[in-house]
Amino acid sequence: MAIPALVTSIFAIATTVFAWFATWFTKKIAINLTILTLILGLAFAAFVAIETMVLGLSYVAPEGLVKGFGMIVPSNLIPCASTVFSARVVRWVWEWKAYTINMMAS
Repeated sequence: MAIPALVTSIFAIATTVFAWFATWFTKKIAINLTILTLILGLAFAAFVAIETMVLGLSYVAPEGLVKGFGMIVPSNLIPCASTVFSARVVRWVWEWKAYTINMMAS
């Protein structure tokens, strides 16, 4: 009778440890997916905003100025600039979140 009770208790401990690990792992993945979605969404929004501004400026700017910028500015400037901008915004939000948590904990 002692062996089935031992097996049951070991199984209960293993199940509890596995459930805790699964919860911890799931929270970590959810946080990382949220951050990734935020960065991609901000990058897309910044890309659309910068692309719209550049397209609008190209209509009112002289043709020589547009050709000159075409020689200097690389073709992937807008995606790179939008990604850098969105990463800076995400970092700013993250720093304020950490600041708020520290203020509330004090």
